Amino acid sequence: MSEEKFFIYTFGCKINQYESQLITERLSVENKKLTDNIETADTVIINSCTVTEQANKQCNTLIKKLLNKGKKIILTGCYQKVSQEEIKQIFPSVKIISKENLLPKKQKIYSFQKHSRAFLKIQDGCNSFCSYCIVPFARNTLWSKPQAEIIDEINTLIDNGYYEIVLSGIHIGKYEGGIANLLKQIFKQINKIFRIRLSSIEVNEVNDELIELLKKESVRLCQHLHIPLQSASNEVLQKMNRRYDIQYFKNIIDKLTKEIPSIALTTDVIAGFPTETEENFNETYDFLKSNNFARLHVFPFSPRKGTVAFNLKQISTPEEIKKRVHKLLELDKILRNNFYAKFIGTKRNVVALKDGKALTDNYLTLNNVTAQKGIFETIIQ
Repeated sequence: MSEEKFFIYTFGCKINQYESQLITERLSVENKKLTDNIETADTVIINSCTVTEQANKQCNTLIKKLLNKGKKIILTGCYQKVSQEEIKQIFPSVKIISKENLLPKKQKIYSFQKHSRAFLKIQDGCNSFCSYCIVPFARNTLWSKPQAEIIDEINTLIDNGYYEIVLSGIHIGKYEGGIANLLKQIFKQINKIFRIRLSSIEVNEVNDELIELLKKESVRLCQHLHIPLQSASNEVLQKMNRRYDIQYFKNIIDKLTKEIPSIALTTDVIAGFPTETEENFNETYDFLKSNNFARLHVFPFSPRKGTVAFNLKQISTPEEIKKRVHKLLELDKILRNNFYAKFIGTKRNVVALKDGKALTDNYLTLNNVTAQKGIFETIIQ
């Protein structure tokens, strides 16, 4: 009888990708037979996401498809944690296992398969409870990886050929001891060719200490911050429970662009929050248009049962929300092109990706770049 083959399918964020790699490494240590082809797998481990209703639907669609092909399924991740009883009713044959029971006891990654860059989970959990967000219900226990373990893991990843390390977490601004202090220790203790990129950080966690580090460590700390906005209407921000107003947000990004003119500022924005009027949306659109963001991640509002916003009356029609999403996506194209155009003819530090692509420190993807080892300079064309 042939040995059972496993395949891991990952939905969602960088943390899920990191944790899927940990599960892969645990299975390898246990001499389980892994396959890169889902079609040849006997068992598929699905690491799920539940940040939007669409994520749930995509997971359900995959499960149905795999069951029809006779695959055994192990479901883990945030969807499993939040909607376990519902999943059991829909898919009684699916084996549900909490991620804690799949992850190795020591969370360390040696390689990051299929990626040129490595994601490193330094933090887990969020207790902010933004009114639209289901994440605190799935990951509400705050956890920080000890500094010594982070530094050891970065050293290993660099030695294995990963020159950009993306520090990731559910809410990395909650890292115990402070994210700026962690960065200082990393740069103090590691004397190798590498660079760090922060995955995402809230605006009220961007302080002077972090800004100074971005300036001082301009080679080893990527000139890029992803700072979620969600809305530029104070009325909507209050209903979202976002804990800042738009003037505060503007003051921070103005300071960043003044101190670091080449910095890429990317952001998240939600279209169609239940209380968002057309006027509120226009405030958001005008703010995004006039503040030189490098890239937008646009999401239509997704009602999540259990959150405060789920019970708010939706005042916009689905057609209106769709139009707002489309308008923001079109703006995103313009902002990306404008940001790229600013740097044509200049030199930037890059790391090689795949297929002749490279990524600059300030988050520009370049084509037709001759790959070199480590971090190298190239002219943007």
